[in-house]
Amino acid sequence: STASRTPTLRVSPMPTWVALLRAVNLGSHNKVSMPKLRDALAAEGFTDVQTYVNSGNVVLGSTLRSPAKIGQAVHDVILDHFGVDTPVMMRTGRQLGEVLDWNPFPEAAADHPNLVAVLHLSGEPGAERVEAFLAADYAPVRVAHRGEEVVVDWHDRSGRPTVDRALKKLGVDATARNWRTLTALV
Repeated sequence: STASRTPTLRVSPMPTWVALLRAVNLGSHNKVSMPKLRDALAAEGFTDVQTYVNSGNVVLGSTLRSPAKIGQAVHDVILDHFGVDTPVMMRTGRQLGEVLDWNPFPEAAADHPNLVAVLHLSGEPGAERVEAFLAADYAPVRVAHRGEEVVVDWHDRSGRPTVDRALKKLGVDATARNWRTLTALV
């Protein structure tokens, strides 16, 4: 006789997602209350919703697995509840940890973490655009690129206008977080 076997359920852990909102709560533009956003996202089925500072950093859980679907759902909640139409860059906690591990400018990140920015891109720019961006001279500012992230060591901010113009030529949306914020999110 054959023994009946109970199937083993394999439950994969739900990843922790980080929604990085672009250009919210800057002066009088794109006002989004973080406590109200937490409530709205929880009401829409997101779990363990937390925010960090008032600049659009949301850590949450979701049964959705696709970053594009989660990003669209977060975008829609923000649009429906606050009337703000802003890009949302989605990353897992693991992906952000990999950026910390990569750290192309470790001395600068340790010395002046508020002047080292990670630009989280909405997609990977074309190779020709990245090549042109990286070939430019921004001294004393330094830039590095990997996948959907650009890291900028602003040094003393003197080269910021030049780098900002060059970043637009990558052809994708971006939102920046300084190294201190990235470390706190991870």
